[in-house]
Amino acid sequence: MNDARYITIAQKMDDDPKTAPKTKDKTAFQKSFIEYLKLVYTPEEAEIVQYLDVAPALLSTQQIAEKSGIDPSTVEKILVDVNKKSGVFGMGGYYCLPSFAGLLNIHHFYTEIKPDDLRAAALYQDFFIKGEYYRYYETSEKGTPSLRTIPVGKAIHADQKTLSSEEAHDYILQHAPEDLVLIPCPCRVRTEKMGIRECKDKFPIASCIMMGFSALHFESIGMGKRVTRQQAIDYFDEMNELGLIGNTSNSVDNSNIICLCCGCCCSNVRGRTRWDNPTAVSPSNYIPKAGEDCLGCGECMDRCVLDALAIDDETDQVVVAPDKCIGCGVCTFACPQETLKLHRYERSTPFSTYQELQDTIGRENRE
Repeated sequence: MNDARYITIAQKMDDDPKTAPKTKDKTAFQKSFIEYLKLVYTPEEAEIVQYLDVAPALLSTQQIAEKSGIDPSTVEKILVDVNKKSGVFGMGGYYCLPSFAGLLNIHHFYTEIKPDDLRAAALYQDFFIKGEYYRYYETSEKGTPSLRTIPVGKAIHADQKTLSSEEAHDYILQHAPEDLVLIPCPCRVRTEKMGIRECKDKFPIASCIMMGFSALHFESIGMGKRVTRQQAIDYFDEMNELGLIGNTSNSVDNSNIICLCCGCCCSNVRGRTRWDNPTAVSPSNYIPKAGEDCLGCGECMDRCVLDALAIDDETDQVVVAPDKCIGCGVCTFACPQETLKLHRYERSTPFSTYQELQDTIGRENRE
């Protein structure tokens, strides 16, 4: 099969701040990534998709027809079909290439196993994990993280100051877009389909909270469940108490997702738990601290996927390793004494805007 049109799509995706999966010497795209693109786009689809640009640069059907030399009605029909499987993002006759998060998870936003899903998962394992593309997906080459942790309010000690957008409830109420849709977590769906999900007996598949344009996209193709802000808060709390970690864009303004992550499947958190990418996920400005009535029972330690808690040999009480802890607050829900709470610990500052975050990651990946 002629790879030229798929190479062109990869080159376009390389304009994304995260860049595209390349060989370690950066002289070519990883073969498994090109094979992955062939699963996503048929040759007929790729012939048209290769003329699109990465988000947010939208092109009209007429513009794409002029670039490709293909009849506008044919272009529109093909792009509508590709949009339905999330191979492109588009609305109102305007289209763009999907984000990398959208592209890499196309086969796993639904729980049923369809043709090519397992092949897609195997190719992902090759270029994302073995080929170490995770380093560009999670952080820039200089270590700037794409996501940051947002703790739930009830985990924060009552006398600790909470700044706007730092805590999950405030973020959803004041900073998240109005449009919110629940979509099955593609990270856990992928490992579930492959039969290797380590947290299968601990957590449900659960959902990501898609926001804004992403929410509208999934809703438009008949996927996901629309929720109100309060329903999103209630769902976040429920999953947090089960032990899933809340993460969102490492910026203060509107994001496009709130993830609820485990340590064994998540494409971002695994940078800290499984792979050598210690700055993957920016920590919150909180760490857990036990009160004097801590029993040293270790229940909280069992909840921490980052191995950040231990029992002090002298006091027999729990202590935290700040360099490992991301301040999610998940551990606090396990404390039978309710003495373990999050306390202020300044260490990270999110970007003011999502665009500033993307510009920084893109620049650092190309310097």
